[in-house]
Amino acid sequence: MAISVNTNITSMNSQKNLNSANGSLKTSMERLSSGLRINGAKDDAAGLQISNRMTSQINGLDVAMRNANDGISISQTAEGAMGESTNILQRMRDLSLQSANGSNSADDRASMQKEISSLQTELTRIADTTSFGGQKLLNGNYGTQSFQVGSSANETISLTLGDISADNIGKAGQTVAGTYDAATTTAAIAANDLVFTYTPAGGSAETLTVDLSKATTAAETVDAINNTLNGASEATGVFAKLDAAGTGFSFDGIANNTDTLTLAGAAGSVAFALGGDDTANATSKVSDIDISTAAGSQNAVTIIDAAISSIDGQRADLGAVQNRMNFTINNLGNIQSNVADARSRIQDVDFAKETAQMTKQQILSQTSSAMLAQANQLPQVALSLL
Repeated sequence: MAISVNTNITSMNSQKNLNSANGSLKTSMERLSSGLRINGAKDDAAGLQISNRMTSQINGLDVAMRNANDGISISQTAEGAMGESTNILQRMRDLSLQSANGSNSADDRASMQKEISSLQTELTRIADTTSFGGQKLLNGNYGTQSFQVGSSANETISLTLGDISADNIGKAGQTVAGTYDAATTTAAIAANDLVFTYTPAGGSAETLTVDLSKATTAAETVDAINNTLNGASEATGVFAKLDAAGTGFSFDGIANNTDTLTLAGAAGSVAFALGGDDTANATSKVSDIDISTAAGSQNAVTIIDAAISSIDGQRADLGAVQNRMNFTINNLGNIQSNVADARSRIQDVDFAKETAQMTKQQILSQTSSAMLAQANQLPQVALSLL
């Protein structure tokens, strides 16, 4: 090897190796101090992108579990209030059965009606005041809401809460026997949802659904039914006609006694058939119960049974939603754990491996420093030649 004063190749190589060892040592110390193998894109660009996606999923799953727990809390709050409403209805039923007994005088029934009136008020109060986080649950305003129970968009579970006030529950149809003209049969209906099925003799059934949830008066109710039926009259051949007062309607197009028009409440609230030999009329709701007479007491039992059945149906739905959300939370926890484990394998540092790497680089750094000192002495050899 030539002796050169201007260019010390040995020193330059020692400097390069020292810089490399110090760089690797810095990286190892950064990883060991942070606990992460990937501290920046320079460490592993693809791994950084993958681990960030996993972090988004893990964080989203954490929020989803909290959302599902909120859904359980809301459904439990609503169910608790429904349970108290059921207890009230059971008491009203007991009073109605007691009032229906022939041993009671008018004064006895009047006293029982006072308690009935108080219980009616309490039913509505419960519906109006049951809330969660300032949101009313059981007065009809809640409707159907979706709970985000996943880490991605549109991964939801829906919860529906109806109006359980005394003005809304207990609606049930009654059939009045008699002989009527099959071509025009009049009915006045009060219910939240109706399903009309018209089956002509020798023909196939046609079904229509009427949404009465926004109808607050008899006129609005009749108008909704009228518009729905007439909107499909070409297919069914049945026409609805409003009466002069706009609060009743009649069916035209039922040709004979073998044709049947069936109206059924979607939530079990109304169920009767209109044909050549019968008709139906609207019945009362819990807020209209009056047990001051024996007949009123008998009618009250029917209304209360319908109300209890309606609330029981809602409570069953709430129980199903609670169980579903519980299973969802368990599944989300499992997913979160597995994804976190996968992210750890990509992102986290292996301490045993990295400690060995750091020790190696420390030794290389020390030896490189020693060799650099020796290399820097080589140009001194040229002086001995002078």
